[in-house]
Amino acid sequence: MTEPTTPTTERVRRPQLLRRLFEILSDADGPIPAREAVRLVADGGWLNAQERSVTERGETRAGNFLRFSSAWATAIGWLQKSPAGWELTEAGRVALANLSPDEDVYALVVGKYRQIRRERRAADESQHSSEKLARLADALDLVDEGSWTAYTDLAELTGLADQNVGTFAASTDHPNGHRVLHADGQVSASFRWKDPSRTDSAREALEADGIEFDERGRASQAQRLTSHELRDLLSEISGEEREPRAWMVRGSNVNGKNLVPTWLTEGTCSIPASQIRSLPLPVSRAEITAIVEEDYAQKSYTTRTDKVTEIDTFVNRLRVGDLVATNSGPNLYVGTVTSEPTSLKSPDDRSNVRRTVQWHNADAPIDYAAIPKTVSAKLSSQHTIIDLTSDLSALRSLLDGDPGEKAVTDEVVVDEEVSLRPVDADLADRLLVDASWLQSCVDLLEDRRQLIFYGPPGTGKTYLAQAIAHHLAPPEAVKLVQFHPAYSYEDFFEGFRPIAASDGSGSVGFTLTPGPFRRLVDAARENPSTPYLLIIDEINRANLAKVFGELYFLLEYRDSSIDLLYSSGDEQGFTMPRNVFIIGTMNTADRSIALVDTAMRRRFAFKALHPSTEPTKSMLTRWLEANDLPQDAAHVLDHLNGLIDDEDFKIGPSYFMRPSVHGEGGMDVVWETSILPLLEEHHFGEGRDVARDYSLRRIMRSFGTENDESSAAAPGATMDAPQVSTEPAGDE
Repeated sequence: MTEPTTPTTERVRRPQLLRRLFEILSDADGPIPAREAVRLVADGGWLNAQERSVTERGETRAGNFLRFSSAWATAIGWLQKSPAGWELTEAGRVALANLSPDEDVYALVVGKYRQIRRERRAADESQHSSEKLARLADALDLVDEGSWTAYTDLAELTGLADQNVGTFAASTDHPNGHRVLHADGQVSASFRWKDPSRTDSAREALEADGIEFDERGRASQAQRLTSHELRDLLSEISGEEREPRAWMVRGSNVNGKNLVPTWLTEGTCSIPASQIRSLPLPVSRAEITAIVEEDYAQKSYTTRTDKVTEIDTFVNRLRVGDLVATNSGPNLYVGTVTSEPTSLKSPDDRSNVRRTVQWHNADAPIDYAAIPKTVSAKLSSQHTIIDLTSDLSALRSLLDGDPGEKAVTDEVVVDEEVSLRPVDADLADRLLVDASWLQSCVDLLEDRRQLIFYGPPGTGKTYLAQAIAHHLAPPEAVKLVQFHPAYSYEDFFEGFRPIAASDGSGSVGFTLTPGPFRRLVDAARENPSTPYLLIIDEINRANLAKVFGELYFLLEYRDSSIDLLYSSGDEQGFTMPRNVFIIGTMNTADRSIALVDTAMRRRFAFKALHPSTEPTKSMLTRWLEANDLPQDAAHVLDHLNGLIDDEDFKIGPSYFMRPSVHGEGGMDVVWETSILPLLEEHHFGEGRDVARDYSLRRIMRSFGTENDESSAAAPGATMDAPQVSTEPAGDE
């Protein structure tokens, strides 16, 4: 075995560590437990100070490197892992034997792993998979034994929605899929092994890996692999430098005091940590967890978890060079972090952990009105520290000049708006509607984001909604749902659904399942330049307050965030993307528009479709002309609606816009099976003879010169339906 040389530099010597690991595994008679392998590598006292120092997760940097590099070696087929431990494969032994003494084994392993990643991306592209899914698979490679990660971590890392991460984790054959848990450390109730022969549970497998669970079944947060750790590791693999990140740090109300003026004067920012002892910096997340568990023992689990995240973020995730933003009233200030954290006891316990910051606009604050909407929505979160990295470029655009001497711009940053495709002549001709009327619908939709078509039956509300939606968006970005009295928030957006336990016990658990609107919103968030349209048919047939819940607020205030009914508490608030549009349809004969509450009216624009007004009034005439048919049906419809006093019960033209209606006997059939039943319902309880009062023969004679016989010979018309008297009424 090659003896390690005496350390000459204070850095993690990746090639030497990895070669040493391979040699130890090669000399072994069988698998070696992971911790034992790391210990054997460290034997002899040859590790330098940097390699012996601990990471945020409480392990040595040498052990941390070996754990992740072992995942890469496993991916290229040089190493295999089992419950018994690590073992070199035959390919790994051959590769080790062929290495020259001065060859960089780390560079070789990483190079081969990068090639696998490129091949994976090429395969994903051929299957129309996104770059985000490829990055998700790369991240899963790093979630090795003894660690776990959360759906929210992977969502933050990749830009995918939590639900899409969950779908991927549930469907992938990746061996680390069971290591993705909920943010609180709970195993998903919907988890299933892809291998049907496995009988152990995900928790049992995790415990065998060394994951610790508390009495409520929550994995230790100290063993959680967070999004920023995964991001840094992926950057290392790709050879990229860590990009600066952006953060919001709140200071305007710290235990009732505004600290922002002090921050600007002294060039600092801070967090309170008032109930925690002086932190021994540097401090790992595992150490922070232990300290918080002791010092905040009287607080709830959620409070302790939030406090761990807050301190860990400020101490370990913020880096020198990152942007920080804070606000005082309507003023926003942006600066750059210039130092590592310090822990000291402040007189009032309001700023016990600090960093120095170069504030770029202390004398020229940015007006809140200039903040991009994507940023202002996140700022409504109650968290002390908020990750704004996705809006880094927007924050930078608020500042002008050299990064060392920032000056505030006079221009207001405007978010990119999704532009809806204008109406064209082809769509107008196909729908038999004036282009100007259609364009007014699109304009309303672009302005209000929500639009409802309302009117009596047969006016083409749903048909128009679908046609407009498919004109504005690709098929995969259009979704239709139909409301009914039993429809609920859980059906529409998200809710817990029963699912059989994965251990075969027959017990039932519950898993948070997205509904059609949640899936549409998540897809829209991932494709902000594409309009997404939800069509809600019969929107007034459900209890709208019950179905929409807190989403009612977001329909009007797209630039704000709100906690969801089933929020995990780990989120920074839910926002409604501006590229989500809703078109509803409302049958006024079923339930009057007057019953719609004020909140609903304020959030939706309403477009009437009535037989007596355009564009519906001339729709049948245009259809008959386009199909070279006589105008008899249009005359019948006009006369029929003239007999109906209630505007909401007039008959729409779509009943007559089918070729079968205009064949032999077709008018009689539609009259008997569609028109008369509608009129019977309208006059229910009035004692009227609907068949007599709305006799088809009487109506046809009223607009033509035909007698009884010629009426029967008219195109598409026969004598009245069998149950209707052939004798004219005395009051005709």
